[in-house]
Amino acid sequence: MTARLPPRVAILANPSAGRHRPGDLDRLADRLTALGCAVERVVGARPGDLARAAAALDVAVVAVAGGDGTLNSVVGALVARPAPRPRLAVVPQGTANVMVAEYGLPTRVEAIAAAIGAGRIRPLHLGVTTREGEAPRPFFLATSAGFDAEVVHHVERKVKRRFKKLAFVVTALHRGVRRRPPVEAVVTGPDGAVTRVALGLAVVAKSSRYGGPFRLTRETAMDRPGLRLVGLTRVNVARLLAAAVRIAFGRLEASPNAVSLPASRVVLASAGRREIAVQVDGDPHGETPVVVEAMTEALEVVVE
Repeated sequence: MTARLPPRVAILANPSAGRHRPGDLDRLADRLTALGCAVERVVGARPGDLARAAAALDVAVVAVAGGDGTLNSVVGALVARPAPRPRLAVVPQGTANVMVAEYGLPTRVEAIAAAIGAGRIRPLHLGVTTREGEAPRPFFLATSAGFDAEVVHHVERKVKRRFKKLAFVVTALHRGVRRRPPVEAVVTGPDGAVTRVALGLAVVAKSSRYGGPFRLTRETAMDRPGLRLVGLTRVNVARLLAAAVRIAFGRLEASPNAVSLPASRVVLASAGRREIAVQVDGDPHGETPVVVEAMTEALEVVVE
């Protein structure tokens, strides 16, 4: 699809992102101005600044400079707005930038500006995670419970900023694969059928990718509706290493230790006495139990 040149573009920047480069944003603003766009810039000084800006700005496109966590906060603010909503453009400056890999988005400033000017878009379908007593949390990557979420909870922000993806590996090794209660997943499929499974690690995926360019599943994607529960029935050092190799080759779902089910709704809970860590789009999100569902609303992402 194509659209006319957007008259107003907001560039939202997270200076604490893993690869924040102010010079790139200067060049992007200059390129957009040369294309005839009116450009506004917002730099987040405190948590929530960019979400508040995305909720209120009267613009046609919101260009977000940051990583997946920054994108998640802006996506939540955009989807809460009434239609028509601003379109989302991505300026990758984070650690993993999974949305860039999923859509094949441009990474050079010149190409990003050209894509915004051309107005080509694809849909961004979302999931939403709900914990009792808290506001729903939309997501575009995944909600997970288990070992990987525990690592997300314990990785230090300053270490993540300095060492990027290696910080998660170091934290995983430090945490070790200790005994944890299983994750009980109650999955409602698109046809209404209910399946119960006990897992060592449970990922409710909106994206087909995980941790960057690695393929978690080929059965769902950000640009089409639906969720997928992908999990490991058992978790130990050997099985985690085997799963990592299979993900690298896009073959996790063929593993005898893997479960893969289509879902419209998933309830994640602890099958033991202790609750289990939960993460949403790479950020900590408390503990089980949580309810994960597909959203009917969709946003529009600027693509090449």
